[in-house]
Amino acid sequence: MSTASADRSKTPGILVVLILAGLWGCGDLAESGDSWSGTLAWEGGSHPTVAFHRESGQVLTAWVGTEDGGESWDVYLARVQAPDPGVENSPPGDVKVSQVNHLPGDAAPHEQAPAQVRVGPEGNIYVVWQTADWIPGREFPASELRLARSTDGGESFEDAITVNPSTDGVPASHTFHDIAVAPEGTILVSWIDGSTRALAEARGSSREEGGLPDQEIRVARSTDGGRSFHDPVVVDSNPCPCCRTALVVDRDGTAYLGWRKIFPGDIRDMVVARSDDGGRSFGPPARVADDDWEIAGCPHAGPGMALDEEGSLHVAWYTGKEGGPGIYMASSRDGAMTFSEPTPLLTAEWIPPARVALVYSLDSGITVAWEDGRESPGRLQSQRIPVGGSNATRVGGTEVEGRYPSLVAENGLQVLAWEDDEAVRLRIEW
Repeated sequence: MSTASADRSKTPGILVVLILAGLWGCGDLAESGDSWSGTLAWEGGSHPTVAFHRESGQVLTAWVGTEDGGESWDVYLARVQAPDPGVENSPPGDVKVSQVNHLPGDAAPHEQAPAQVRVGPEGNIYVVWQTADWIPGREFPASELRLARSTDGGESFEDAITVNPSTDGVPASHTFHDIAVAPEGTILVSWIDGSTRALAEARGSSREEGGLPDQEIRVARSTDGGRSFHDPVVVDSNPCPCCRTALVVDRDGTAYLGWRKIFPGDIRDMVVARSDDGGRSFGPPARVADDDWEIAGCPHAGPGMALDEEGSLHVAWYTGKEGGPGIYMASSRDGAMTFSEPTPLLTAEWIPPARVALVYSLDSGITVAWEDGRESPGRLQSQRIPVGGSNATRVGGTEVEGRYPSLVAENGLQVLAWEDDEAVRLRIEW
């Protein structure tokens, strides 16, 4: 891999940045108090994710965007200097945008496979995204996972590497990914892998003959700061094929991986597997809740996960189960062996499939954000729930127009990023 740094820092034509102090035209985001809202991309943006850079005090937002109506897609990273919660009248600083990928058009948007951004303990910024290669005669594209790192706080990014190993020239899918960085710097990337199935198809197996293997859940680790990755481990098979994975790492290096698994009878429920050796291996998955949701298709709705300071794991998800569709949350205090009774966050007679995000901070406990698509345009809701609380002890909350939420909480800040009709929005509260 080349480690030469290519400085692609720029503000693309579509990314006309507008900084708004708690106010913009689309909305009900205007509030009195300590909050700031801004638009990072007016059009052509998709599915943002957020992280916090402790060394610089910046909020980072990554997304896949286009300037030509979808003919070519690139990865962007916006950096916003966060306010100081301890200083009165301390608004965020200017917004700076850099292009992440060094190969033009080397990205593809997907609601369950967004560009994911994380920060390592040394301050390096890591961004992972998917590509798309449309193959004649195939319904879905082949894809690779790319990772690029920045060692200068996001000013520039080194040339990207491919996370997944090659499949001997056979196009395969590697997507629906997540990334986590352990306290000592090990990088873990999870995804749903179609390599085994693609190789079987290339050898003449067919779905009609029952000869195609299941897709697999895989995790790869990097122990050299994102310069290379070890061969991935297979965690499980038969996942719901288009629901993203979720990955978190505790302070002691314990890793938790969540996804939606297909059980016999087309039951599609959430599970979590734990790794006690830094991602080298994972134990068998444990079911988060017995939703017994039977559906002959993929809802495109993966889980949200977060760890608290006690090491308890919190999971939020969507289910369309009979008699109780909606958004739920459950917690585990024994290392994802068992989970609490699910807490309903949004239920009704009918709730369409929804994306959900979850974050924990010592300052404000758990924050959950989810989509409510019962009306058009869809809306995002967020609620804060004290650890050990219940649905009845929610505090605060935000409601905005849009979809695809992403959350980060750090240093007394609560940050929400989302997509609003191809615009990338960001809200910071302190």
